[in-house]
Amino acid sequence: MIINNKPTLSQSVESLRGRDDFEAIVQFVRDERERFFSDLRQCENERDVMKCVGSVATLDELLQILS
Repeated sequence: MIINNKPTLSQSVESLRGRDDFEAIVQFVRDERERFFSDLRQCENERDVMKCVGSVATLDELLQILS
């Protein structure tokens, strides 16, 4: 019988919280999210809008996991 001793995602995130490099990554994700919001104003077609919205949604999910 194989026992899985891998930490969960929540445990891994918790162990990294408070480290400067972890905080830098979280800030980068926040900044990228804001950049995509800004890019929405410059979208010229529906496809570009959908790309930006999809990117924002993905980054939102990532921020939810990391926060």
